[in-house]
Amino acid sequence: MPNSWIRALDAYSYPVNLRNYERAHEFPGFFDMIIVGDKNSTIAFEDYFRSNIQKIEAWCEVVFWKLYSQRKYRDKNTKKCWDFWKSEDITAKDLYNAANNFIVNNDRDSFNKYRKLWPFSSRVIAVLATLISFLAPDYFPMIDTRIAKWVDSQLNIHNKSDPDDPQLLKSRYGQTTSTVLTMADFDFYSRWIYWTRHTANKLSQQTEIKWRARDVEMAVFTAWGGKRCPHPWLPLDPI
Repeated sequence: MPNSWIRALDAYSYPVNLRNYERAHEFPGFFDMIIVGDKNSTIAFEDYFRSNIQKIEAWCEVVFWKLYSQRKYRDKNTKKCWDFWKSEDITAKDLYNAANNFIVNNDRDSFNKYRKLWPFSSRVIAVLATLISFLAPDYFPMIDTRIAKWVDSQLNIHNKSDPDDPQLLKSRYGQTTSTVLTMADFDFYSRWIYWTRHTANKLSQQTEIKWRARDVEMAVFTAWGGKRCPHPWLPLDPI
């Protein structure tokens, strides 16, 4: 059963060229990496971020990385974060402390406090959750609409396979006019966190790989397929 998960993780691909940021020249020493986008190069980028968490520029790099596939938004939202943090005197230490508070407490209140350090008025959660995942990939996955689509289409299969396991929860994506995940999906995000941790533990026991919550999410990201794929192209067997 784990073979489908191993194949999906090995097939992970999200190439990013940080040099494509339109203001890259304003950040000497940053926005200079080309991430091939396979599992190993992406993990190396996560490691790079954690080694530079004290630098606000590194946080901007991850924002741009997360939004890279969204050309309409990646530059302006990276700039929005930088300008907001500078105007409000928000430091990398402030962001780290708030993010770490959520990592420790894992509740809505701590996430909301962390969210107040960001410039997004629409209560979005995907970009914010990305930095959480980069800080603690063993225990926190990323989240986005691609993940939401997979969960919404597959939760019955995986929930029924073992009712005693943490159960996936349907998101509100597609049920409202919102085209992004927001705080209205916090319960979905919270359940996703616990499910990926549990699944990572089971996969670690059944394979020779030490799985992280982030690895489980990367496999799901791959399994869903392209943006316009209505159904997963790479089914993931219940574990």
